[in-house]
Amino acid sequence: MALTLVEGELYSTTDMLSRTVIDRLVKEDPILTRLGFETLLGNSDTYDTVTTRSTGVAFRAVGDTWTESTPTLSQNTVTLKVLGGDADIDNFLLETRSNKLDLKGTVLNDRTLAVKEYFLDSFYYGTTFDATSFSGLHQLMTSTTYNTVHEGSSSTESLLNISNLRAAIDLVTGFQPQIIVMSKKMRRYLATYFDSVGDKMPGVIDSFGKMVPAFDGIPIDVSDHISDAETVSSSAFAARTGGGATSIFILTFAPDAVCGVQGSSGLKVVPLGDLETKDAQRFRIKWYCGLKFKNLRSSAKIDGVDVDGTVAA
Repeated sequence: MALTLVEGELYSTTDMLSRTVIDRLVKEDPILTRLGFETLLGNSDTYDTVTTRSTGVAFRAVGDTWTESTPTLSQNTVTLKVLGGDADIDNFLLETRSNKLDLKGTVLNDRTLAVKEYFLDSFYYGTTFDATSFSGLHQLMTSTTYNTVHEGSSSTESLLNISNLRAAIDLVTGFQPQIIVMSKKMRRYLATYFDSVGDKMPGVIDSFGKMVPAFDGIPIDVSDHISDAETVSSSAFAARTGGGATSIFILTFAPDAVCGVQGSSGLKVVPLGDLETKDAQRFRIKWYCGLKFKNLRSSAKIDGVDVDGTVAA
């Protein structure tokens, strides 16, 4: 069972300080408010992904020979990675400024935002080239058969074609996509397209009761962590920076779709006490976390999109 970070608080013995940090971590973020997390008791989990479906099913005549066919499975491993940082709070300032400023809250809030930034950067762009980080969506989604549409060609990004966006959505099979995520700039140009054809970007009420823009009935949200400077190579996403492209993600969050993993302690704030060499106390925010993508048809992306070009029908 995968629970979001906030849902997990209801079933845990998480201390109040850690709960406050979790609430701040997920606040106003389209991914962390929806992404469920499974608890790993070890440091990794191995799971099978169907890469080729079986084909040996047919209507048969009496006496026909029956042929066996099984799907092709690919074994994948998700490993917990250590994410976190320390925050020192000066005891003098804590004592003398507490009537004017929640110093502890301010410092821990800043450190929480840093943890959030790192997690979401890895959520989209994490790679195995960084051994300390987990693999992100760009590395997990690479199949043009099951989950990827290339808008660009060779090493050049191309204008977003609405029909290609629909083609990416149609790659999702057996699941109902919960959200389309793009950069703010990409959303502006998509809205401009709807204005140009004499229409307004349609809206829906999302799972949180908020009216949001939508495309084909799927809520649209934005992320500051999706780059507008991606590089295209061999028609596919190649790097986060160095170019002028962006990507759009159509996501389903579920244990057999896009799902986070974390250690049994979840996200924790650990008071380390007073320091020996300076008049301050230290707090450590730590999170053993990772990401898995179990069903290749559960989510999709379109990459190589020229972010500041005119959207075409």
